[in-house]
Amino acid sequence: MKTYNEVKLAQELIRFPTVKTEDKGIMKFLSKKLSLIGFRCKIIKSKGIGPKHALNLYAKFGKSKPNINFLGHTDVVANLNNWKIPPFKGVVSKGYLNGRGSQDMKGGIACFISAITTYIKNKKFKGSISIIIAADEETTGLGTPAVIRYLKKRREKIDFSIIAEPSSNKSVGDEIRIGRRGSMNGTIIVFGKSGHSAFYGSYINPCTALARIIAKLKSISLDNGTEFMPPSNLEFTKMNVENLSENVVPQSASAKFNVRFNSKYKSSTLKKKINKIINLIAKKEKCKTKIEYKVSGEAFYTRPNKEIYMVKKIVKKITGNSAKLNCRGGTSDSRFLGLIPRLELGLRNTTIHMVNERTSISDLKKLTKIYYNILENYFK
Repeated sequence: MKTYNEVKLAQELIRFPTVKTEDKGIMKFLSKKLSLIGFRCKIIKSKGIGPKHALNLYAKFGKSKPNINFLGHTDVVANLNNWKIPPFKGVVSKGYLNGRGSQDMKGGIACFISAITTYIKNKKFKGSISIIIAADEETTGLGTPAVIRYLKKRREKIDFSIIAEPSSNKSVGDEIRIGRRGSMNGTIIVFGKSGHSAFYGSYINPCTALARIIAKLKSISLDNGTEFMPPSNLEFTKMNVENLSENVVPQSASAKFNVRFNSKYKSSTLKKKINKIINLIAKKEKCKTKIEYKVSGEAFYTRPNKEIYMVKKIVKKITGNSAKLNCRGGTSDSRFLGLIPRLELGLRNTTIHMVNERTSISDLKKLTKIYYNILENYFK
């Protein structure tokens, strides 16, 4: 039976320029690789950017319980100018693998496929190993949900999932994500009454109301955080007044904001709290408002269980790191897994989304060894 070297496989994956939801043949390539070692592969379509569908992969080895899952994504961000080494060459130089996706997260995919193939070749086990690879984690986020719907129709259960996001910071395994904060974007539009600025009392200034709303929302503390998550935080990211005249009070003013919220809130309760503050100030200023929200994901976490402590012990044995359990960072496809117990453990995140992204060869080898040991201990 074939095994795959993590460094060589990572190089091959980097050479597919899968920016946004472009496939470029990568799912067919992975399906062929996994089929050769006994995986049953299914390519699942989801809505992509542009006219083409995004292609996502579900692969499974074995049929019995329990089912341990590895989750990754093949899409990468752009930011492709001014690289010292071309971003899609996958060049190894001075102990580093260079290329877009080397850390986030084609390197992680290569590590878990390498670990799985070596484990399957060397061990007999009772259970199954599955892989989900999405095409759009960095953009639309529709791929993993499409795979989960497919599994629900088939009544196929995942018992534990490892997401290969680059969770590590200073060294491999120093941090393990056991959840993520929720993320919600909002737009506030304040409507006043336009007029000449020389005639005080004839107009209602929406800029004044919006400024007071922003000041109030930034001055309050949403909460004090939880055991694994920092305090919820609201940040304004854009303000806009469509007004070409300096002596005219505008009809409306708007602002956009993002909230990263912990597990003390559901997005619905957070909306009510924010709306109450906005509407109270708007009423005092005699303005009307329109508030729109888009929720990227709810806050979630897996309470530390035997699998998480097992992984923590393996990391300690291999790297010497006593991994910190936390819920830092942005959003990931982990948010689509519902009640499935999971954690995020991957390469370091020191160069993700940057020019000249790279990962050390030693990090790739350490992570592969960690994944192999997880499989070995999970099926004991």
